[in-house]
Amino acid sequence: MPDTSYQEMVNVKKQFFKTDGIQCFHAVQSFIKGEITPEQAHEIGIKLAEELWGDKFQVVVTTHLNTDNLHNHFVLNSVSFLDGKRFCNTKKDYAIMRKTSDRLCEEYGLNVLSQEEKYNKYATSSLYKELMKDSINYAIENAKDYDEFIKILQDLGYVITDKNGTLSIRRDPYKRNTRIERQFGSKYSKENIYKRILETQPLYPYSSNPMVLITRTYENYNKQKERHYQNKGSIAYLIYQYEKLFGINTENTLKSKMTRMTPTLIAELKQLDEFSNQARFLTRYNINTNQDLLNFEKSAYEKVNPLKSKRENLWKKHKRSKSDEEKQAIENEIVEISKQITPITEEIRHCNNIFQRVEEIKQHQLHEQIKQEKVQFEKEQEKHKKDKNRAR
Repeated sequence: MPDTSYQEMVNVKKQFFKTDGIQCFHAVQSFIKGEITPEQAHEIGIKLAEELWGDKFQVVVTTHLNTDNLHNHFVLNSVSFLDGKRFCNTKKDYAIMRKTSDRLCEEYGLNVLSQEEKYNKYATSSLYKELMKDSINYAIENAKDYDEFIKILQDLGYVITDKNGTLSIRRDPYKRNTRIERQFGSKYSKENIYKRILETQPLYPYSSNPMVLITRTYENYNKQKERHYQNKGSIAYLIYQYEKLFGINTENTLKSKMTRMTPTLIAELKQLDEFSNQARFLTRYNINTNQDLLNFEKSAYEKVNPLKSKRENLWKKHKRSKSDEEKQAIENEIVEISKQITPITEEIRHCNNIFQRVEEIKQHQLHEQIKQEKVQFEKEQEKHKKDKNRAR
């Protein structure tokens, strides 16, 4: 109920001791001006919420009349009332939500965006921004200096505007520039990009040939998974079985798209690299259980925190330095410390991503189980109904 929804959501968080982190997720569903009544809009919103989240998460649905086009707002509790698990907001969830919304609108005889219209809206969508961010990160990780960072972005098809200390980029056919510091935060200021290039050691030399990267990455992933996934009680085996069940074959998916590097390809390469590195990570440290992963993560933080503090102090010293010689000496020291920090922070990131990935798999398995039980129940009900009719 509206008056108690906030407290009801808080009570669920307290029940499962998950009052920290992201509190809620927000989504919007809009309708064309004049084609629907407020009552119909709200009814569609309720159906969407029930279908997507109603069996696991509390959600408030409101229909707003304060603009030319009616629209629904959804506020979703980040913690499930069913099992206390957190909602994982992924690109797949967004795609399912959009597809479900389109289907419901079509059932009510309403218009939905055509593929061409969706493409035209792509420039302002979160996916476009996310691909842009992936491209920037890729350029930072593979550039030996700032000039090469700009060149990599240009090779990816971006138009760069670099003036007055501000870096903006865009990609045809879109005409509007994106100021990357304003869009993605201070981590993407020119000064911090310079720092990150200095601190980041490329995993492989920059190459404009994607096939080289894909072959190398996929072979690593394939070799490691074959070795480690034999342990049927391990986290890695769970991930492997999930991929096998749903026919995930990243190698074929990527190779079918190979013409040249694109932001979309960068995103897929990033995912493939992550799979490869996770498999190698689990093998190297013989991590089989959640507790193994937690213990490793704790140990990694104890190693990396003092190094990060030392590097931060060096940057402060660098800022105060007057001579180029002293600055260069400090930069060399920063590079050496960064060489120690980078592999540890990568391992911590693997821990976090593996935890999330396993959680997503378990949620999907639970959803499939509930779905199958529902289908079985409906079959039994139908059989019971037919038996009853025959008895009459």
